[in-house]
Amino acid sequence: MKSHSNELNELFKAMAQFRTNFKQPMKDANNPFFKSKYVPLENITEAIDKAIEGTGLSYVQYATSENQDVSVSTMIMHESGQYIEFEPLTLPAVKSDPQGLGSAVTYARRYALASVFGVTSDKDDDGNACSGDNAPKKASKTHIQTARLKINQLAEKQGLSADEAEQAILKHFKVKGKLDNVTAEQITQILSYLKSVESK
Repeated sequence: MKSHSNELNELFKAMAQFRTNFKQPMKDANNPFFKSKYVPLENITEAIDKAIEGTGLSYVQYATSENQDVSVSTMIMHESGQYIEFEPLTLPAVKSDPQGLGSAVTYARRYALASVFGVTSDKDDDGNACSGDNAPKKASKTHIQTARLKINQLAEKQGLSADEAEQAILKHFKVKGKLDNVTAEQITQILSYLKSVESK
């Protein structure tokens, strides 16, 4: 988590009440690319908003962008003034046009909310929401370069060679071949993982 109030007892009590009230939403949105179903953002917020009634809890999300990356931060608040702000989820938008950025923000909001409130939103990853509905798109050179830079920094910290670190990351995500050949969806996952490791 990024930050929180000094006291969290009331917030934790409220979260326990929320979990008692909460019912998992139906996975009723189709992902044609992965031939699976997932819970769309509006269903997630509807399920959370229903279970949150009477708990004193509320939440807020806000998005920022830098170059071709979008970040979504999530904060849970309690009427007592207690709060928890979580680390932002940062994802690359495949396209820097409004549609591409909007898709990345929606994707990030959905996953951040699902993670924070314990929503099982997927049977399979539907990251192609950020990359279109057709065949997987190749990751941009900019994002590959960013990932390679972060991997090299991680290699130095871990006492590994750059190649060893890169292969370890690719193996972790079950990616065959080299970093240069990853898809837009895969580079999104890799960059998000590298950011989480970097913040530890």
